[in-house]
Amino acid sequence: MTLLMFSQLVGIPLLDARHEKVATLKDVIVSINPTVGKSEETYPALAGLIAHAAHRDFYIPAQQIAEFTERHLRLSSLSLNLEHFARRVDEILLGKDVLDKQLVDIEGRRVVRVNDLALGVVPGEKLVRLLAVDVSFRALSRRILPFGFLWNGAAPQRNEKLLDWADVQYFASNAPAVQLHVSHDRLEKLHPADLARLLDDLSYQQRDEIMQSLSNEAVADALESMTSDEAASILEEIAEERASDILEEMRPDVAADVVSDMEDEKAEALLSLMESEDSDELRELLAYQRNTAGGLMTNEFLFLSANLTVSAALQQIREQEEQPEFADYIYLHEPGSERLLGIVSLRELVFCPDRSTPIGMLMESDIVSVHPTTPERDAAALLTEYGLRALPVVEEDGTLVGIITFDDALDILLPDELRDRVAKIFTYRREGKRRRMLQGA
Repeated sequence: MTLLMFSQLVGIPLLDARHEKVATLKDVIVSINPTVGKSEETYPALAGLIAHAAHRDFYIPAQQIAEFTERHLRLSSLSLNLEHFARRVDEILLGKDVLDKQLVDIEGRRVVRVNDLALGVVPGEKLVRLLAVDVSFRALSRRILPFGFLWNGAAPQRNEKLLDWADVQYFASNAPAVQLHVSHDRLEKLHPADLARLLDDLSYQQRDEIMQSLSNEAVADALESMTSDEAASILEEIAEERASDILEEMRPDVAADVVSDMEDEKAEALLSLMESEDSDELRELLAYQRNTAGGLMTNEFLFLSANLTVSAALQQIREQEEQPEFADYIYLHEPGSERLLGIVSLRELVFCPDRSTPIGMLMESDIVSVHPTTPERDAAALLTEYGLRALPVVEEDGTLVGIITFDDALDILLPDELRDRVAKIFTYRREGKRRRMLQGA
């Protein structure tokens, strides 16, 4: 297939049916189709051209183009209709709306800058379509030095990687003058850490466009992969009602850190818009100072009465309206109080042969715990020293107020440069309410 590079098409002559030059090419118009997948409809079809002649620009519809080559364009008629171009829905100009703009490389999970565009005819068709994006430095050099000594105006070589248009994400905000129907469904399927990195690299307009299209759960997962101040900045950019809904989907400990990085007035506004139960959870955590065990902990955990049988305990866990994300350990309390008696692992309950056994008989009562005022680094070090997956945070009277999970401890102990490279221990799934299943440790 012969690829036509947009940068080399600009300025080529437009010929009439007698092969006489009547204008030059200024821009190419394609019709964006939001269909996802590598079907023919994925590749935007040529809709027309912007031509220039006699000090004015005018529109030539695709139906009037008889020949489209890298050296010239030939029209099917002898006459020109100097009709002014009026944008239609889902039409974009390659030079004005795509070239030099940012897109997302879905496969590479990165933000890229468009340095050139490749057009061509799909096999079995006669229609010219936008097929690929060139993000290479070589493409930029071709435009800057079209007759220079470096590339001598050369077209892409065989070993020069082009990004398939089916694998990139275009943004409607790149063409604000026209109404575009652009789907961002593929971005929602990315890993939250990848989505977080993309949100950080995109412009404000592009980030806002993605935020409006994604579900609250997807945004919450992405924000949890950012630093708390970065997440706070993004939430402050959007409507307060939406921001409060997103906070409700986040882990309480992470959401509390994010809220604490906001101005007091903004933080209070968001908390007041949240469901009372979620808001109360955050206010409990916000009462503790940062850099302490209380400031690091989450108050979502499994807390059951020690007199329950294994069967009753498992049933109660299944029937909970909201499942805590950390479920490796079950914390046991005295009937009628919140005083911590012991800990039993979920694995022990699942594999217990006698489901009538009281879970108190299976618990470990020699508990390693910390006080809410314990420095967070000391608490994290204690957790790793004992090889625990979570560490209970207990008041002086024995009341369990929260737990510090292994991944939060790593965030404290690992240096910044290493933390960014360590693979996430926890991965996230959604089955109604978000759940986190332990993969390691």
